[in-house]
Amino acid sequence: MADPACSPILLSARARLVVAFVLAFGFASVQSLVMVPVLVAIGAAGLLASGMIRHNLARLRGAALLAAGFLLILPLISGQTELASLGPVTLYLEGAQAGALIAGRLLAIVALTLALLSPVSPFDLVAGMRALGVPSLMADLAFLTLRYMQEIAGQLSRGQLARRLRGGKTGWRAVPDHAFLVASSLIRAQLRSEQLWAAMRLRGYNAGLNAPVAPLGPLDWACISGASVLAVALFWLDRSL
Repeated sequence: MADPACSPILLSARARLVVAFVLAFGFASVQSLVMVPVLVAIGAAGLLASGMIRHNLARLRGAALLAAGFLLILPLISGQTELASLGPVTLYLEGAQAGALIAGRLLAIVALTLALLSPVSPFDLVAGMRALGVPSLMADLAFLTLRYMQEIAGQLSRGQLARRLRGGKTGWRAVPDHAFLVASSLIRAQLRSEQLWAAMRLRGYNAGLNAPVAPLGPLDWACISGASVLAVALFWLDRSL
């Protein structure tokens, strides 16, 4: 959720997409390291207000790993001012600042995006994208990508459960089994996605008979306006510091 006054459960898919885009743009425009705690606080508030904290935190792990990679790698390879020296390893101040800035913005953007879009089904997201004027091909690709990722996660979860129940190998000895499981999950998910797409086309999906688009409600407009004001305020504060 982007704004404490706006519940994401009550917003339309279009409003969620617009709010997520506006806030992501506003967060990405921040260049001052002083503003990073503000961005992180807003992202944390969005997660808390979303009502799906554990679910969103689990999905945030990938972004957290990527942010940690920026924090660890950039101080080693970027900058000129020496911050610390640990034997042959030298940490640079500019790299550490850039890593903290990128990591903070990344986590805040992903957290708010998850808080806004997690309650929305893939079908509603695609409908919202179409209503915003996104080309049908791009909307369909986004939907199939989401569905493909869901199928992969489901296949991996079932495969790992089956391995545990059968007393599969652990540690390094299980690497070949994990590789086979990942490969088979990718193939099965691809086949399942193709079957789903064929079934959707047979049922008339994307046949040119689109349902009428409902207008945005007062709450939608209020949250979009609030997100725009927040993005502009962040940009102004960042440039003022």
